[in-house]
Amino acid sequence: MNDRPSQPSPTRRSVLAFMTLAPVAGALAACATPGGRQAPAATPTGRAVAGNPFGVASDAPVEIVVFDGGYGQTYIKRPIELYRSKHPKADIKQSATQQIQQSLQPRFVAKNPPDVVNNSGSNAIDYGALVGDKALLPLAPLLAAPSWSAPDVTVADTLRPGVVEVGTHGGEFLVLNISYGAYGAWHSSSLFKEKGWTYPQTWDAYLDLCEKMATAGIAPWVYPGQFPYYMFWWLASMIYKVAGKEVVEKINNMEKDAWTDERAVAALKAFEAVPANGWVLKGSSGLNHTDAQMQFLQGKAGFVPGGSWLEKEMGDSVPAGFDMSICRVPSITTADDRPFGALCAKAGEPYVIPRDAANTAGGLEFLRAMLADDSAAGFIAQAGTLSANRRAELPGDAKHGLASINAALAEAGDNVFGVKLDTRNSRLWNDIAKVMGRFMNGDVKAAQLATEAQRLTDAARR
Repeated sequence: MNDRPSQPSPTRRSVLAFMTLAPVAGALAACATPGGRQAPAATPTGRAVAGNPFGVASDAPVEIVVFDGGYGQTYIKRPIELYRSKHPKADIKQSATQQIQQSLQPRFVAKNPPDVVNNSGSNAIDYGALVGDKALLPLAPLLAAPSWSAPDVTVADTLRPGVVEVGTHGGEFLVLNISYGAYGAWHSSSLFKEKGWTYPQTWDAYLDLCEKMATAGIAPWVYPGQFPYYMFWWLASMIYKVAGKEVVEKINNMEKDAWTDERAVAALKAFEAVPANGWVLKGSSGLNHTDAQMQFLQGKAGFVPGGSWLEKEMGDSVPAGFDMSICRVPSITTADDRPFGALCAKAGEPYVIPRDAANTAGGLEFLRAMLADDSAAGFIAQAGTLSANRRAELPGDAKHGLASINAALAEAGDNVFGVKLDTRNSRLWNDIAKVMGRFMNGDVKAAQLATEAQRLTDAARR
């Protein structure tokens, strides 16, 4: 839900093992599905006409299952209303559960899945298995369709950078992530104003600021030592700043010489000054994420790692006028690949259409309604995070942190990247994060972090 790495999902092997328990159901489903549902059409869409790009049958029922997480279910009401406005005869059934795998995996096996699935949370169905078994409908027709709110613009043209990339598996766009978050570190704009500090655009100035913080009795950094993966986004952002997309993609793809690339090592060495100078709040190694964030909110630390969810997660604990703001990585060298303003950002909260759904055309139409400008704006207002639709406007009462992310993304333009290692190999992600924790504690240096991260990567790739 919050776009943070969750507990590892069931493996492809475990999913397939379950499937072997229901061969009869699968065979029966090939002829007729339970509950009187008709077998899916051979093609995902009907005949397209103006205003109905997928040829949706006006009276065909649609079933939608939403993950019952922190975003709630209120945001789903507006796209349902939009769908009904065009297809008033359709019976729309919407339900929610936290047990996506347990509830829906048997229905995938029986070829009787819902038409739209919000496959999210720690109990999501493993994507490796879904992709490997070709259980998901390709969403290319959605990208090419006219957007709901501006028919002269395609759906693809309304999406933020990386939305299609993160939802592409095996060369096909299969997963639509409807939220969009920024990752890295946070600071308090009001604290900076009070102290007369300016957020720096160069790394030398950043280190000078850290020295000023320490002199003022404020630890420059705090981090959740119990969950050191929070540092992944900031350190990866520094690597992206220096080396660009090439090296980050090598890290995401678990390639040789990714972490040990001299540009990656240079970025890590720049940050090494923080633990080396004692600029990490004492006791950070024992903190969980909310404890670390509370130290930051109480003014005991100047920077804390985290993503878009932090402001909403801390709720009333955020002091009035704190003015939480996302940090951009300062320029580290004169030869940096990316400009100041480059940002780690990625789409999240995945939606899929099962290939065996009875109404795949309706599923595509519903996803199109979800990406309508007003649906996306409603999602922002209710979820407290940005939408994958770049056209959606923020509510008038948007919190400072959310507004700062929106402004930072506008400045970054296409200079954004996503860390995808957490979804490709969660064990490797956590193993490298443990080394990052030791790095933050000053137990290992930057070169050692790079070497160990590469050793773990090479071992995972074999």
